[in-house]
Amino acid sequence: MNEKIIIGRGTKYPLNGILSLPDNCSSEVPAVVLVHGSGPADMDESIGANKPFRDIAEALSAKGIAVLRYDKRTKIYGKQMLKESSGDMTVESETIEDAILAAKLLKNDGRIDPDKVYILGHSLGGMLAPRIDAESGDFAGIIICAGSPRILSDILLSQNDDMLSQLPKFLQKIANRQIAGLKAKFDAISGMSKEEAKKTKVLGKTCA
Repeated sequence: MNEKIIIGRGTKYPLNGILSLPDNCSSEVPAVVLVHGSGPADMDESIGANKPFRDIAEALSAKGIAVLRYDKRTKIYGKQMLKESSGDMTVESETIEDAILAAKLLKNDGRIDPDKVYILGHSLGGMLAPRIDAESGDFAGIIICAGSPRILSDILLSQNDDMLSQLPKFLQKIANRQIAGLKAKFDAISGMSKEEAKKTKVLGKTCA
């Protein structure tokens, strides 16, 4: 059974979502909040014909577990956010705030056991899941799918190395000089203040 819901009703960025419930909700049931990976994504986290969040929701609700999924804020309000933030967009506004709102919505639903609300984060959502929990998500448990313990800059450089290894030798030499410059920028970030990072451009965007 699917119900249409709104995450953040009354806020600047309300989001459409779906609460998938078991057919029998005669007693309080456990629930899971699904948190997207990086980039704009709809509530099903659609990638071509694949809809992994919908599949997870259908599978878990059939097992007696409620599942809440919702459109990602940057999918619906991305241009508005960039205009309002002047490039100062963070994971707090992109992901964390809405995940916490989703958890609160579940805990205030009489059909949900408030002591059995879990978070399932995919990729970036998995990396952020412990932080979301720490920032008042107060989940019963954390499920990390394809999350990484490495920082994003390390992942990006590693991915670049994999791609470079497939290029002809003469192109590798050219690209290696560019990657070295990018790595130097990343290495400098850790020693910067927040204000300095905001003014530093990496890949055309500020570090903040």
